Amino acid sequence: MLQLPTLDTKATSPLYVQIVEAVRAQINAGSLAPMTRLPASRALATDLNISRSTCVSAYEQLIAEGYLTSKRGSGLFVAEIAPLKPQTDQPQRLASSLVRSPRYLSPGTPDAELFPARAWARTIAQVGREEPLALCERSDAFGDPQLRTEIAAYVARARGIKANPEQIIITSGAREALELAMETLIDGEDIALEMPGFSPTYRYAQQRHWPIRPLHVGDQGAHLPKTAAKITILTPSHQFPLGGAMPVAQRQQFLDAAQIGGGWIIEDDFDSEFRYRGQPLPAMAALDRHGRCLYVGTFSKTFNHALRLGYLILPPVLVSLFRARFVHPSAGAAITAQRPLARFMASGQYERHVRRARRIYAERYETACDNLDVWPAQLGTYTRHRAGMQIAFHLSQESRPDDQICQHAAQEGYDLTPLSKHTPKPFPRANGLLIGFCDTKVEALPPLLNHLQKIIHTV
Repeated sequence: MLQLPTLDTKATSPLYVQIVEAVRAQINAGSLAPMTRLPASRALATDLNISRSTCVSAYEQLIAEGYLTSKRGSGLFVAEIAPLKPQTDQPQRLASSLVRSPRYLSPGTPDAELFPARAWARTIAQVGREEPLALCERSDAFGDPQLRTEIAAYVARARGIKANPEQIIITSGAREALELAMETLIDGEDIALEMPGFSPTYRYAQQRHWPIRPLHVGDQGAHLPKTAAKITILTPSHQFPLGGAMPVAQRQQFLDAAQIGGGWIIEDDFDSEFRYRGQPLPAMAALDRHGRCLYVGTFSKTFNHALRLGYLILPPVLVSLFRARFVHPSAGAAITAQRPLARFMASGQYERHVRRARRIYAERYETACDNLDVWPAQLGTYTRHRAGMQIAFHLSQESRPDDQICQHAAQEGYDLTPLSKHTPKPFPRANGLLIGFCDTKVEALPPLLNHLQKIIHTV
């Protein structure tokens, strides 16, 4: 039997949300068994002395989340959901087998504890009950149509990009999207890459013997070369790995140069959702009036890396080319997660998760920066960009090579990345550390950074 929740009319959360949370908690605790009938919305409204519409909204939300099921003519019932068991109920042998070795301050690593696992599991269960074939059958070579529709709506809201679902290809992550675009567009021509930049992209181009044109990167992103390459890959909203943002005028110069030279720009927008002051910057693709910019997005940073899902947004003029060349271009993208992710986005849960993660990461970012601010100046410097999932700390000339420091730190559980890793030879190599903070609690950051400072001193 439902225990009536105590509602607080002065609370910041709406009354219907308070009802949802109370009912959800009782179901998860097992006090409301599966197939327990709930009072009608009118009766519940009378008992709680609130409007019926508030109770209807609460019930609709619980149905959408999979906690309740409606039977026509019979009423509302608790769905077949097993109560959540506390972790202490698990066998000790199983628990110990799941313990991972600590990897402190790993750059670009989201906090797995923030992932809305229960809501995600309910979404998968809903799709499995209502659209089981969507979990195993691919209806379009470019990926699930519903997911592409939701991505088109999302990038319009969040990144200012106007695109149709037909322009979107679902991939197994940003890396596959980048490689797919390069393989399709390059036929022996040169490719311009940021230096320092994403090293796997450099290696991919090098292995195919494509002429590589380095783009010097400053505090405001890559500098425009005198002539445009056939392909230019940029991270304009948050340069990887240094962290700067490219001004709008500079972005437009790259787009104009691509139009004049008949080239293409691939925008890698790997973690632009995580900007900790103001709103996320509009994407470079949102400024494209010539149809020369391909946009790469990913769910690995914002949602869950294990899903292995990303996407590529094509200019309209390239859609027929990609359709003709790739009968099944998104073979690497798991179909099982695509329809559930579409539903998750349509329900608003995905964007709520991103906003929550952004708020938590912002606090951790400021805590990390506050602690770096008190490091001795002779260790090095960094810039507070207030964005991204890692901080680029530039070591002083007196410091040991960054790879040696990272090796010593790894012996004590740290998972730092040397900046030199992302500046391949023969280009002048940066000497610094990429320091993560997203997967570390606020209270753990000061002692970890304080100890890291000592490691740098002693190497």
